[in-house]
Amino acid sequence: MKSSLKLNGRSVVAGLAFVAITSVAFAATVADDVVGTLYGMRTAYRSSYAPAEWKKKISGYDLETEFAKAMAAVQANPQMTVADAQGVLKNFIYSMQDYHTSIQFALTARSTLAFSVKGAEGRYFIVHIDRTKLSEKAFPFHVGDELVRFDGKPVADAIAALQSEIPANVPQTDRAMAEQRLTKREAARGYAVPQGTVLIAVQPQGSNQARELQLLWEHTPESAANRTWSFERESESTLFHPVMDVKLGSTVAESPYDLGAKKTYTPDLGVKVWEAPKDNSFDAYIYKAPDRRLIGYVRIQGYIMPDYKKAVADFAAIVRQFEATTDAMVIDQVNNPGGSVFYLYSLVSMLSDHPMKTPRHRMSVDQVDVTDAVKFADKVRKVTNDDEAAAALGDEDLDGYTATYQVARFALNYAEFIKSEWSAGRKLTTPYWIAGVDQINPSPTHYTKPILILINNLDFSGGDFFPTIMQDNQRATIMGSRTAGAGGYVKDIKIPNSIGVASFRTTASIAERVSGQPIENLGVTPDVPYELTVGDLQSNYAPYVKAINANVLSLIK
Repeated sequence: MKSSLKLNGRSVVAGLAFVAITSVAFAATVADDVVGTLYGMRTAYRSSYAPAEWKKKISGYDLETEFAKAMAAVQANPQMTVADAQGVLKNFIYSMQDYHTSIQFALTARSTLAFSVKGAEGRYFIVHIDRTKLSEKAFPFHVGDELVRFDGKPVADAIAALQSEIPANVPQTDRAMAEQRLTKREAARGYAVPQGTVLIAVQPQGSNQARELQLLWEHTPESAANRTWSFERESESTLFHPVMDVKLGSTVAESPYDLGAKKTYTPDLGVKVWEAPKDNSFDAYIYKAPDRRLIGYVRIQGYIMPDYKKAVADFAAIVRQFEATTDAMVIDQVNNPGGSVFYLYSLVSMLSDHPMKTPRHRMSVDQVDVTDAVKFADKVRKVTNDDEAAAALGDEDLDGYTATYQVARFALNYAEFIKSEWSAGRKLTTPYWIAGVDQINPSPTHYTKPILILINNLDFSGGDFFPTIMQDNQRATIMGSRTAGAGGYVKDIKIPNSIGVASFRTTASIAERVSGQPIENLGVTPDVPYELTVGDLQSNYAPYVKAINANVLSLIK
């Protein structure tokens, strides 16, 4: 009995102590919480932000300087709200001028208007209308009409205000992103979410006068709590399953102007003589060019797919069809958010009859990466043939990239390289190829004829790397506007916090082209520059279509 009372007494004391500690913890201010989160972020970026040296060279970025600025902002506002804290963290991360290093908050508030806007030559035009929500009667405007005022100010000023919500990076890409956010705002990305009404003014084509109209934001209220206590790191090193993509908003494409839309805003380039079925992973067709030659068109919307095996098989079937019947191919890669490195390599392997050189990466490594390298090396060292390679690597590891004995041997060299770099005391490796793939070998199914690739300012990460590989190997002509310049692969990080930070990202590698030039911040400069014009936005892209056809036909000998 005495022992039991003693045990119960200990339990009571322990319980009281826990209550006291918990009360102190929850009494901490928002300022205290953001300071702790900032220290966690600084630690993560110190250890794993690969482009740090490059950022200092190109823009003067310094992690410690930006950390001091963030801490000063906290100290200047000891009564800060959670929203204030999230603003400090957002500015700290975006100061890197890196489209990969985004932050996501555990917030669900969202506001949208059922139309999209795109700019050209300093003016802004309606390019998409969801008529299920904005009928002709309620919204008597049309695609091609000019938006001249938004919320009581010139549209250019409204766009500039949205751009100013985050530190500047590449001006053309920042502006294109702000154009998308004009009618679509998400709190999860750290942006202000409006409610209520908004007054717009639109000047219809053929009219000299603007007409005003009041709209109501379609608002999804906040339903998530701000507290986030999880800690998480990838169970597998990103070194062995690298992803090159950006997280800039909703992952669901709601219009042809959104990132990753299966069918983009590029209209039909000619009369179709063949079209891929609706259930195909790609929007693809064959059309008659103005000179009656047959040209293939395929849209690559991104490098993350719900079913990589099906996507690779669908692409192979399209390539076979194009190789047999067309004189050239147009690849539409605009508004591409990137994705899996291995899936990207799979597509490249079907676009040439010779090996394609790949970019090298300087990779940040830590003990988890090295441990995974040891395990990976042990697994692939036993491989002696293609069947064993497929069993050891497989589709789940390679996202549709064909696993062969040779691939396994290159991957083994990669793992041994990671181990040797760590043993040499390097946390940022010397340049090397992802998975040891210095050249992408041609697939048995491949295209041998001329290729024109369409790019723009909203091509990120994998969307930078695909045209990089094709251009560096002189396999395609690149047309459009410069890509965003997100030049590496990423890691997603979660740390315990109570101010609503769901996750943030670090760029874990910095890639260099065959020439040695970084992709980060520089992107891909097109061989044939083309900026969309007012004529494009008011005439269903007729000048753009004409330029595409002229350029693809010029490639045919």
